[in-house]
Amino acid sequence: MLASQNKEIAELRIDLYTKSNELSEKLEMLNSRLSDTESQLTHISAKLGPRQGPAVDTLDISQISPEARLIYESAYLNYVKGNYTEAIDGFNNYLNISPDSPLSDNALYWIGESYAAMGKRQDAVNTFQALVKRYPQSSKRPSALYKMGIIYEEAGDNQAAQYYYNQVIDNFPNSPEATLARDKLQ
Repeated sequence: MLASQNKEIAELRIDLYTKSNELSEKLEMLNSRLSDTESQLTHISAKLGPRQGPAVDTLDISQISPEARLIYESAYLNYVKGNYTEAIDGFNNYLNISPDSPLSDNALYWIGESYAAMGKRQDAVNTFQALVKRYPQSSKRPSALYKMGIIYEEAGDNQAAQYYYNQVIDNFPNSPEATLARDKLQ
């Protein structure tokens, strides 16, 4: 009895050691990816230049009701936390309550971003296309067009990707997204 327990403890120790080594390797890989991502963000930030004034979301959010604002902020917080399904539900709820508010286009944009983050490319593209069509004056249009280009490029459809990159460059030549699109086309 004691011998079998000692054997089981030894096996558990080996298993624990193996798992801790695997976790250490995964942490190193994640730290490496995080470092790469930070480097890419720094590069993109340098290309975009300094932001002028407050973010558009901050300006627009003061113009909506406290209830709708709470729903929007909760949905955005879910997006930031990586709870994409909850974010999509929250933004859809917001759009049902405030379909014509100053942040409706932003809510639709974040739904598209959530789908993209979940790997649901077609849903993301459909959402970004709806934004472009429904909100022709939206400040999110260049971002939505650029994101469609990225999605198509990742899917291997370079012709569609070029189309969307060119849409950004042609329609929003001075936007930060146009700068990024030009880089993608080179």
